[in-house]
Amino acid sequence: MRRAAFALVLGAITAWAGPAVSQDSPSSRPVRLVVSFPPGGGVDAVARLFADKMSALLGQTVVVENRGGASGIIAGKQVASAEPDGNAVLIASNSMVVAQAMNPHVGLDIVRDLKALASVAPQAIIITSQPNLAANTLPELIALAKTRRLNYGSPGAGSVPHLLGVYLFGSLAGVTLEHIPFPGAAQALTNLLGGQTDLAMVTVAPAVTLVADGKMKGIVVTTPERSAALQNVPTAAESGYPGFSVSVWTGFFVPAKTPKPIAGKLEAAVLKVANEPEIKARLTKLGFEPVSIPGELFQRDIAAELKRWDAVLDQAGLKQK
Repeated sequence: MRRAAFALVLGAITAWAGPAVSQDSPSSRPVRLVVSFPPGGGVDAVARLFADKMSALLGQTVVVENRGGASGIIAGKQVASAEPDGNAVLIASNSMVVAQAMNPHVGLDIVRDLKALASVAPQAIIITSQPNLAANTLPELIALAKTRRLNYGSPGAGSVPHLLGVYLFGSLAGVTLEHIPFPGAAQALTNLLGGQTDLAMVTVAPAVTLVADGKMKGIVVTTPERSAALQNVPTAAESGYPGFSVSVWTGFFVPAKTPKPIAGKLEAAVLKVANEPEIKARLTKLGFEPVSIPGELFQRDIAAELKRWDAVLDQAGLKQK
């Protein structure tokens, strides 16, 4: 299997132009940003960063609503079944794509049931460890895993960090780690801090402060370049796996039957916020890449990504029949 299957294709942005808000229409009600993970993780951080800015652009109150669980499938189903009036917007990661690829009978077809608005703020996955773990680099970690059983926490079974552990350690390095799923990144990091797990594999954003403050070690990040927020943490390519790259996007979606004018207004608002210099600077500081992809291109990328993850899961023996 080619490692390039994990690569993230980045695209262009569109400009925003918002129509007037009618006070007697669904657009006069609050817009709910339904986040597919609990508070404290990277997807949640993006939602809260975008909410106020979107509110000003749309002329509506925008509220964040966390609906974690099942790697985004629970939140995805909720938004897919909502009225297609623009008042329910899903914010999820490609963990939702992996979950569908892992179990085609999960009850959500992302391409059929949801309309992609935009992808924003991709980020690396970071492998972190307890400060006293006897490994400071990826080769040392692999060597240690060959002498004793190590475990790692992730934001859920079927999440991208979960699959990273399976692919990088199992398929490439030939060692087996015990996977311990949690509802979100914050819980995985909390258990690592408490000594219940050896490692955590999460997106960079929720781990930045903890690693920078020395409360846990940053072993490696999975993007081709080091994270601007954690310059001291090497990449997988620098650590013996050239060409290895895994990124996690943050995607905005509405129900598939949402009319084009409503979806277009929301898409333009998301992309407008994503391209503001202040937001780009804050995203970079938090550990995200300040890049966005418009909805039409993003929708095509999702269809292709489903096929790529299908191949990864088949190789790992994790796909449910």
